[in-house]
This record gives sequence, C-alpha cells and structure tokens, in this order.
Amino acid sequence: MNSKLLSIVRFYFAQSVFNTTCHRKSYNRLDQKKNFISKVVFGFSAVTIILLILQVIGLENDLKSLLVTVAFVGLLLTGGSLLFQLLFKDDLASQMYSHKNSAEKYKALRDEYMALVEEIMSGNINEDILRSNKDSLRIRYAYIGENAPTTSEEDYSEAQKALGIAENSDEEFTWSNSEIDRFLPQELRLNSQP
Repeated sequence: MNSKLLSIVRFYFAQSVFNTTCHRKSYNRLDQKKNFISKVVFGFSAVTIILLILQVIGLENDLKSLLVTVAFVGLLLTGGSLLFQLLFKDDLASQMYSHKNSAEKYKALRDEYMALVEEIMSGNINEDILRSNKDSLRIRYAYIGENAPTTSEEDYSEAQKALGIAENSDEEFTWSNSEIDRFLPQELRLNSQP
C-alpha cells in the first residue's frame, strides 16, 4: 500500500465531506432567509387587506379621520414594502439550487474517494491505475470547486460544528488522521479503534 497516495486520497475525501456539509449549510441558511422573507411579505399582505377593509368601512360610514389614517398607513406600508423588496431582491431559489447541486456533486465525489481509499487499502489494483483514478477525481474536484457558489464564514463555521471539528477552527484545510477516520467506515480507518 502506497501511504503517500493514500494520504492524498484521504485528504481529498475529507475535503469533499467538508464541502458537502458546507454547501448544505449554505442551502439551509438561504432557506431560513427565504422563509423570513415569506413571513414579512405575508405580513405586508395581511396589513394591506386589513387596510382595505378599514377603507371600505371608512367610506361607507363617511369617517374622514379613519380614511386619512388608513391612507397614511397605506402610504407607509407601500414605502416599506418597496424598500424591503429592494433590500431582498436576490433570487434565493437560484442560489439555493446552486448550493444543493454543489453539495450533491461533492457527495458523489466523496463516495468515489471512499471507494478509492478502499481500493488502495486492499492493495489488489495496480498503482498506476490508482494514480490515474486519483488524478481523474482531483480534476473533477477542482471543476466542482470552480463552478460552486461561494459559501460564507457562517456556513464554514456551521459545517465545522456539524462535523465535530470546530475546535480546530484556526486550521483551515488541514486534516488529522483521526478527523478523517471519523468520516470513514470502521474498516477503512487507519486507526480502527471506535
């Protein structure tokens, strides 16, 4: 078994695990933002309906003070709604799709790296074939990264917490063998202790 080749493949396996989680956290963050925006839009709509009902009541009962108040509140609501739309005009659905797509691609790559770890550890395959497979996966890894949407520091931190590696938050893109082992099935760990 070539330990350098195994180390490289394990590193990219861990990176794929982390990137899968990071993009899932991005998706979740954007989903929460979308839900917040939906609630605010629902609030604007509910208040608008109430204002319309009050306006009808004011017109039927000739209540000028109610009509003036409703008109003023309606004007403020319209301004607030326009300002809100300007601030939150991002297409969240498109961003969410991009993060979900990237997470799925990294997940598929993660599985392929795990299979390559198994092949290397079994020692049953020619080393040239293993290196070729590693190089092919590395090219795919780079391609996915080039086309993946940007994640935030918050997403990065949440991914670290979800994977139980938050204590090493100052060490970006380094993996200890024990951290990588936690992501692998028992049989593929370097240290097979549970």
